[in-house]
Amino acid sequence: MSKSLNIKYEGETYRDDRIFVMNLSHGKIEKNSKKYSKFILVTFRNSIKLVATRGDYFDNKEDAEEYIKKNEHETPLISQNGKPLSIPENENRWEFWSNWLKKNKLYSAITGYQNVPYRYNSEGGDFKRDNYVTLYYHDDGPVIINEDMTEKK
Repeated sequence: MSKSLNIKYEGETYRDDRIFVMNLSHGKIEKNSKKYSKFILVTFRNSIKLVATRGDYFDNKEDAEEYIKKNEHETPLISQNGKPLSIPENENRWEFWSNWLKKNKLYSAITGYQNVPYRYNSEGGDFKRDNYVTLYYHDDGPVIINEDMTEKK
């Protein structure tokens, strides 16, 4: 992926045309002091700050990828005034989205690419991190997303 395009939109500076991006990795969830290994999908606001906005988990990679294929193409785009990519009715949505990403030198969450803050990687992401997210669930509050940005070899 190329460096940030620094696109200004609604008072924020974004890294590219997508308003949100996702990272899929191995990780764990913690509920009631018990830890479980899962596939973790974190959604980030794709601004320079790259703030996590949502965390989902799956028992296996296939379920996570199925979810991504059904939802990632709905990502709002700055070039579309906050609406998703316009995909013709007769097109396979996932293939059309994948081709759009490739044309724009961007990556889907399915590829293993991890979007990271620029302070960790000047390109804004890489394929070196795969097991760094823990989701903490508490009965009385929101999910807390903890990211260990140490590169995994």
